[in-house]
Amino acid sequence: MCFSFEVSLGTFVFSWSSALYLLKTKTLPAYEHHNIIKLLIFSSIQLLDAILWWNKMRRNNINYMVTSYLIPAVLAAQIIYNIYFRNNINNLYLNIFVAIYIGIIFIKFHGYSNSLCDNYFSSPIWGGNELTYWELVVFLILIVFPDWNLILVGMVAAPVMLHIFKGGYGSMWCAVANLWTVYYLYAYS
Repeated sequence: MCFSFEVSLGTFVFSWSSALYLLKTKTLPAYEHHNIIKLLIFSSIQLLDAILWWNKMRRNNINYMVTSYLIPAVLAAQIIYNIYFRNNINNLYLNIFVAIYIGIIFIKFHGYSNSLCDNYFSSPIWGGNELTYWELVVFLILIVFPDWNLILVGMVAAPVMLHIFKGGYGSMWCAVANLWTVYYLYAYS
């Protein structure tokens, strides 16, 4: 979990170097290639969390810009990549839903991030707002569709995560990024 500058940065470097290694040294089928690109986008959050940790969550322009613009942009990029590039879906109603959902992300995380300091993992709370269970589920569906097995795992894991960590779960990308990276290194090598 991203509970420090070092862990966030380490996860970013591990995920990106592993993904780039796979892209450069392996001839991957389209599905696997898309998964690696998705991992690159997904794990970019680690660099942004590292910047927040490096900044010590101070309420300054760095925190504001990372939280209000860069984090929502990376979250939006995950949705856009999965829906429009990986799955080539073009549906008017889905387009409207995606636009509204991305707008909600930018509004929800507008402001400053702070650290949840009452648990060991102390993950940043983006924009001072937590994701609700349903916001997390909708986001999960938008970034992993049509992988229904992963959606079901996420729907079961999310309440457990919400219960165990009691907050800061919106940015606990580190564990997932590391697990995906290890899985892809094993499966695609």
